[in-house]
Amino acid sequence: MKINRLICALIIIGCGVFASYYGGNIPYALFYLSILIPIIAFLYTVYVYFQFKIYQSMNNYLVVKGDWTEYSFVIANEDYVTFRNVKVNFLSDKSKIEDTGQSTEYSLLPNESEKMETRIKCNYRGEYYVGVDSIEVTDFLYLFTITYPLSSKLKVVVLPRVVPLEQLGIAPPQVDVKNPIRHSNQTEEELDTELRNYNQGDNKKRIHWKATAKVHELMSRKYYHRPKAEIVLYMDLRKVKEEELQVVAIEDKIIESVLAIANYYALRGIASHIIYDMEGRKQINISSKEEFNAFYKTCAKLNFIAKEPVQDMIMDKIVRGEEGMFVVAATHLLTKEVYLTALKVMAGGNHLCILFISDDVSEVTKELINGIRMSGAYIYQIMSEDEIGDILSKEVLS
Repeated sequence: MKINRLICALIIIGCGVFASYYGGNIPYALFYLSILIPIIAFLYTVYVYFQFKIYQSMNNYLVVKGDWTEYSFVIANEDYVTFRNVKVNFLSDKSKIEDTGQSTEYSLLPNESEKMETRIKCNYRGEYYVGVDSIEVTDFLYLFTITYPLSSKLKVVVLPRVVPLEQLGIAPPQVDVKNPIRHSNQTEEELDTELRNYNQGDNKKRIHWKATAKVHELMSRKYYHRPKAEIVLYMDLRKVKEEELQVVAIEDKIIESVLAIANYYALRGIASHIIYDMEGRKQINISSKEEFNAFYKTCAKLNFIAKEPVQDMIMDKIVRGEEGMFVVAATHLLTKEVYLTALKVMAGGNHLCILFISDDVSEVTKELINGIRMSGAYIYQIMSEDEIGDILSKEVLS
């Protein structure tokens, strides 16, 4: 294109010199023509932009991250002039169109159209634009290229993945779902050593036969109510300070790790609580698949704008004297305060697992990780290349 512009400029200069030396109608006609040609070329690019048509659509505008969705794209020349060198640039930072490069160039005769039917995949959770980003129109002499942003883009809402788990290896044995009765937030009955006289209608399995033989009366064992283990999942929604795509990847992993655990328990009818700060602290109680689905639909619009550190939310429960909890905290920040919180959680008779979503491998971070493990808590670092399902399914480290 630079060469074409240079040639055009030299022609204009040459025609100008020729007309100034020789004069006459023909030299001046050539001079004016040499000036008029680039003007016409420029006006052509403007005209093409306003006349060509682009149509694009998707089967569904509410999609799940990583799933392929049907996508169609049509570019049409509904005019009487041939359109040449129309390049379509596609958005590719957060989505991918199957069998298509980042840009495609078209030349269309009058009343001709090009149609592309393919699939599109969204790579990150959230609400953003996909499909065509901009149009580049180049004139027939390759003198000018004008890039026009598309005025009407496709906007989609992308839900995070729900990673299926066959087992939750990060859960300590005390809250292993192989014995799911112990995982509710209600209470359960358990036999006590205290005895009472047998009453008609009592379960015969409660009869204490040795005591009955001694006193020659039917004696029954009492039951007492023991609180069940409480499963609490914390999401750290504080702002992530990384590059743009790295930020989105970290945010997705935090949300998806908590969703995977909540879904795992919901499928087994086990209650869990999801706690996070977004314009104030929020607690979502999930005890069934229906309640999980209701929360899941809101996850595309979770914003990382929290002001309250995750350790403060955890400590709020510890201060109230609650114990026997299985606490999971998904965070992208590992600090001394998190370490001190881990000590207090474990001292209170609870179980703590920290999912540290970060590529940070500094010495300070390694020392904090080792310190948290020495406190008796469990901590797993999930890096960019790690699969959440693989980490969550691992057996608890001793």
